[in-house]
This record gives sequence, structure tokens and C-alpha cells, in this order.
Amino acid sequence: MRQTVSGVLAPLFIIGFLVSQAVHASPLAESVVEASPLGAIADQSPAMLRTGIRDGLVGTGQVDPFLAETIAGIGSRAFNPQRVRSQLATALADDLDNAQLEAVKDWYDSPLGRQLARAESQAAAPSSWKAVQAAGPALRERFEGTARQELFDRYERATGATDTAVETAMAVQLELADSLASLSEGDTVESVRAQIEDNRPAIERRVGEQVYLAFLSMYEGFPDKDLDTYLTFLESPAGQAYTASAADAVHDAIMEPVSSVGNQLVRLLGAGGR
Repeated sequence: MRQTVSGVLAPLFIIGFLVSQAVHASPLAESVVEASPLGAIADQSPAMLRTGIRDGLVGTGQVDPFLAETIAGIGSRAFNPQRVRSQLATALADDLDNAQLEAVKDWYDSPLGRQLARAESQAAAPSSWKAVQAAGPALRERFEGTARQELFDRYERATGATDTAVETAMAVQLELADSLASLSEGDTVESVRAQIEDNRPAIERRVGEQVYLAFLSMYEGFPDKDLDTYLTFLESPAGQAYTASAADAVHDAIMEPVSSVGNQLVRLLGAGGR
């Protein structure tokens, strides 16, 4: 069972580096979603979740690929990209004032802001995830001991990307404790939850590595001075408010379909369907 707890849904970690109801936000907040990478993340959300769930379940070695694809489809259909866009825009409108929204919009309307948003949007596509993993060792070696490592430290302080991804990963697995227990005889929900909590240090190490490699890959083509400019924006009051609001909204969007996926796992696997 320990392989199941540590492996299931692992690819979803990358999303943290990314609603319950249709609501209306201000036109300014909606324009920020459109100009920033958030629009692309919303559009990619069904494919991102589908790929993460499918690969995570197959990776446990206890679910055949066809069943994993079926369950992944259930989760992905819970995402409506337009609803996700609306949720993100509403969160921004609630959390940022007009001056902050204008500052974020101005950044993403700048030439460098557009280039960076394009790079981040491309990184959100599941088709790019395996390429990042494959390029990881070479990227790590290339940037070892360079200023890029210091820039990543600033990025982490400004965005809290790793902490956000860890907490999302933990929340997903804890939410699925019932279904994870059904994957293995002899496990209870309580024992699965204990295993998940025990695995936190390993999850933190794994997520930290994935976030770092994603950072190196996404911004590989940008010189340090451009990343310094970007980080100056992220460290500003407007950038901080934007990042915090977006992180919370993406977390909520990820968690919404998890219960339906868990219910399907229990139904399909819990009654001898393994």
C-alpha cells in the first residue's frame, strides 16, 4: 500500500505550479486572466487532471491502463474551463483592488510579460511534462552553481510554489483516503491517512525537485536580467496579491473533482474490482 500512497496522482504536483459555480467578475479581472497564464491553465485543466490521474493510477501498478483512463475521464469531466476562468477572475476581483489589477494587467501586456506568459502557458500543457522530466538531469547540471539557482530562491520566496504544491498534493491524497484504502486489503482509512502524513518529507523532496526543474525548463530561454525583472514584479505588492489569489483559486479548482474520482475508485475497486 505504501507504493500506492506515494505514487498515486504524483503528476498532479506540477499543477500547483497552476469551481464550484459560475460567477461574474469584473471586466478588468477577466482581462487579467486572459492576459496572464491563468487563461491557458483554465483551458488546459481537463487535460492536466486527466493526465495526472491516469499516470498516477497506472504508476501504482494496481490499476490497469483502461480502468485508469476511465477514472481519469470522470475527474476531467468535472472541469469546465469557462467555469474555472470565471472562478479565477472572481477571486482576483475579490482579493485585489483596481490599482493592483491594473498593475498586473500592465505587466502581462508588456513585451516581456507576454513572452513569459507564453512560456508558462506552454509548460501547463501535459504534453510538455515528460519533456521536462527527460531534460531534468541536463538542466540541473547546466545551471548548477549559477545565478539561476539564486533566482529560483527568490522565485520560491515570492510565489511559495513548492509549499503550495505540497499542500495541494497532501490535500488530494487525504481526500482520497477512502479510495486509496480500497486499493489494498488490510488497510483502513486511518492507516492510509497515517501513511500519507508519514510520507510528507518524501513528498516535499519530490515536489521541490519537480518545481525546480519546471522553473529551469520554463525559463531556460530567458536571460537572468529578464528573470530579475519578472521577480521584481512578483515581489511587488500587486504581484504578491496576484500570486496568492491565483494559488488559492487553482487549489480550489483542483480539489473540486477529487471527491467524485474517489467515489468512482471505491465503487469500481472497493468491491473486488482490483
